[in-house]
Parts: sequence; structure tokens; C-alpha cells
Amino acid sequence: MKVINCIFLIVIFCLFSCNFSKKETKANSEEVENFINKNLDPDPGKPFFEFDAIDYYKLKIDEHTASNLLNTRRTALDSIKYNLILDETSENISDDHFLNNLDKVGYKKSEIDPSDFQNLTSLFSERSERDRLNFDCFPTFRNILVFKKDDKVIGVAKLDVNCNKYKIIGTTAHTETFGQGKDYEILSLIFNKYIDKN
Repeated sequence: MKVINCIFLIVIFCLFSCNFSKKETKANSEEVENFINKNLDPDPGKPFFEFDAIDYYKLKIDEHTASNLLNTRRTALDSIKYNLILDETSENISDDHFLNNLDKVGYKKSEIDPSDFQNLTSLFSERSERDRLNFDCFPTFRNILVFKKDDKVIGVAKLDVNCNKYKIIGTTAHTETFGQGKDYEILSLIFNKYIDKN
């Protein structure tokens, strides 16, 4: 009888903990959405890109390894790593070579859910000047968004959310007002949804 009571208590405990965990996750999700909605520009201007899909590439690399790329480019792969991770110069995004290089370097790909498109469109749009935080640090582009239209790459945003640095490629829009206010915090919250989906 004691065994049955013990099992019954364990089952009850598990049900309550799972239920609490689901409520906590839902509350955190609602808190994140409220923060994003509160801090997005309610009336953004011209979007940087007219897209129907976004691929998110994330690279796990520590500062020491990244900084070593500044001095060591012995192989072709080292040069590719340097250009993608540290360099702010433009890449030719119109060919598959660019996407293949992301894979070679070790970026992990996730597809952005369409439910996040509106928030990302608001962030990647022309806007009036607001508060900007500038950090004096060397960018390490661990996050890359690849914007697509009809399965073709139309734009790329290389982002360092720790340094508040960016390089946006493939648009004629004015991108100099990107990264103002809480933009990088919002991006981090959106990216966190996709961290473990690889």
C-alpha cells in the first residue's frame, strides 16, 4: 500500500511541476512579446527588404578564437572565417557560394517562423533618429539573417548583438538608423527562440 501511495504522490508531483513549467514558459513568452511590442517603432518607414523567408545562422565562437582570426589566416578556410565573422566588407550574396561558406565555417541554420516577420520588418526598416548605444569593441558577427524572396537571397544582415554592430547588404534603403534604442535587445529575444532548434 505504501508503494502505491508513494507512486501516486510522485505522479501528482510530476503533473503539478509540468503544469507549473508550462505556465512559467507561457508567462515568460508573454513577457518577451510585451517587451518587443512596447519597444518596436509603431510606424516604421520603408522596409530594407521585401521578403517571404528568412534563414537565421548562428555561430558559437568564443572571443579568443575569433580574435585569433585577425592574425592567422593560413588556409582558405581561415580567410573565409575572417570575412564572415570579423570583416565588415560586403560579400557577394547573389550566389550559393555565400551560403555554402556559412556552412563551412560552422554556422547553424534555422528558419525564422513567419510569426516573427512583422517584428523583424519593423526592425529592418528606415526610421527616424533615436537614441543609439555605441560600444567601442571589435564586432564578431555570430548572428546572420539571410532574407529571401522566391527562394533567392535578396539581402543579408550580419549582426553582433553584444557590440551593437551590424553590416546590412543588399538594400538601397537607408540603414544608418538601424540598431537604435532597444533594437539589439529585441533581436536577442527573437534569436533566443531559435538557439536550440538546430
